[in-house]
Amino acid sequence: MGDQDTSIKTTKDVRDRLRLLAEERGTTMNELLGDLVGRELTRQEREERARQAVQEVKELTGTTVSPEARSRARAFLGSLEIEHRDGAA
Repeated sequence: MGDQDTSIKTTKDVRDRLRLLAEERGTTMNELLGDLVGRELTRQEREERARQAVQEVKELTGTTVSPEARSRARAFLGSLEIEHRDGAA
């Protein structure tokens, strides 16, 4: 995977906001976009992190995590994702 530049179509409002945010942070729009998308996890990455967390709990405590606890944890993480996406976080 190379670092070749490419174009992304977006609205003028989004472009202008990206430009403003980049200027305020003393960076380029490209670097800002890279930072923003680098913060977001894919579904697969979230699931892998959840598996890693369960494994760490098992290793640290010598216990297993119940299906009910996993379900509550997934619901909680889902609510955080929704809040973050909606700008409430």
